Amino acid sequence: MLIFMCFSVICLESLLSYFIQSIYGQFLEELKMSRRISPLQDSIHHVITKTDKTSKLEVKYINPLKGRGVFSLAQFSKRDFVVEYRGDRIDFYEAQRRRRLYHSLCTVFMFDFKWKGKMWCIDAAKEDGSFGRLVNDDHKHPNCRMKMIEVDGRPHLCLFAIEDIKEGDEITYDYGGGDWPWRKKVREDTVSRSNIKESQPPSLSEPVLSTCSSASDQVSL
Repeated sequence: MLIFMCFSVICLESLLSYFIQSIYGQFLEELKMSRRISPLQDSIHHVITKTDKTSKLEVKYINPLKGRGVFSLAQFSKRDFVVEYRGDRIDFYEAQRRRRLYHSLCTVFMFDFKWKGKMWCIDAAKEDGSFGRLVNDDHKHPNCRMKMIEVDGRPHLCLFAIEDIKEGDEITYDYGGGDWPWRKKVREDTVSRSNIKESQPPSLSEPVLSTCSSASDQVSL
């Protein structure tokens, strides 16, 4: 009888210990999840600090047609904030004026959007070292989507993952529209293999489109 009672006490203590550990472990997991910064909070932080995720993203040269691109150094989960599209925030009329000044290759860095009933533009033509301006177009299988957020009453364009992104994947989004010159070039296959082999990748320390920097420098607000 005494042996049975001791065995019952041991079993009860084991069950109680397991129960406490399970509840405590669940509590810690919920606490960890509650403390995890949300994608929106993450984007706001990088907008305010004007920083990119340099530990999770890198810029690499791809080929003469695409130029440079942004690639992941770590995994991004679906809905994660990835990078801000930074540049000069200008109104519609200033955007039109700059388009008349810029080389045609530079206008692809101008992103138009609507905010509070008016058209605005983020002009990222000037080389500033930011990553968002170098994210390439993919209208078939993009892994990010551009969304507008407001920080301190001003609009900002940010890319968020629409699927899980693995280490080594190129960051892409759909630019919209259908008349982008590189899409036509891909369809028509106008880039010869010989030209690709003979072309040397430019240094990342130098602007690929040097005319963009000079054109942007001409603009005064």
